[in-house]
Amino acid sequence: MSAILMTILSGLLMIALVAISLFLVLIVLMQRGSANGGLGSAMGGGAAESALGADSGDVLSRMTTKVAIVFFVLVLGLNLLILSTHSKEAAAEQNALPEFAVPEGEEALSAEDQLTGLVTDAIAEKRAAEAEASTETEAAVADVTDAVEAEVEDASVIAEEALPVEGK
Repeated sequence: MSAILMTILSGLLMIALVAISLFLVLIVLMQRGSANGGLGSAMGGGAAESALGADSGDVLSRMTTKVAIVFFVLVLGLNLLILSTHSKEAAAEQNALPEFAVPEGEEALSAEDQLTGLVTDAIAEKRAAEAEASTETEAAVADVTDAVEAEVEDASVIAEEALPVEGK
């Protein structure tokens, strides 16, 4: 049901609940108190006997029971209706996406543009890391090559000193 219809139904049930409550209070006050005394006789409990006859106690007791049942059913129904309305509103609020303010001077980007920007940034960072690693690798290879050439040169000097050269 729509929210407007739920609000109208809730209002009507509240009005009916107030009317039933007042009627229940009147029925209880019309009953004769126990042992011909108490609040019932003080508030006009004898008036019900003169208006409804001698068996008015049984009629008022049955009517009180029936009106009390209607009262509790109305209270339960109204409670369920209000809970349903509030739970739907809470669910709608929880499922709503948050809204963020765009700083001044900047244009709002769509989700696709934001994702494209993130992917582009990640690719650029990866390429920069690869270039740095490549540079470090080239530098390490150059250092190793220089060290090997120096060792080969030292080995050839030692070999020339150790071996006699023919023709000298």
